[in-house]
Amino acid sequence: TDSVVSGTNYAQIIRNMGIENVVVTGIVTDQCVSSTVRGLADEGFNVVVVDDCCAAGTDELHRWELTIINKIYCEIMDTEEIIEHLKQKLKL
Repeated sequence: TDSVVSGTNYAQIIRNMGIENVVVTGIVTDQCVSSTVRGLADEGFNVVVVDDCCAAGTDELHRWELTIINKIYCEIMDTEEIIEHLKQKLKL
């Protein structure tokens, strides 16, 4: 499938591990990344997509899909933002 969640027990496994927050990267933003994000969000996970760690066939497709899923299914951050966020959460 085009989602790690669809047709697998991935959500159940990470839920059983106590995971609530998932950081998503990958290709193709407007297909596999988006489907995975939507599936995880539908399962109740907090999802962050790392903008500069994803790609699509064109930058326009990439940007458009991030605009669609942002704030509805996930939060969009770039690498520096996610590193800073994790440092603050972990008090590093």
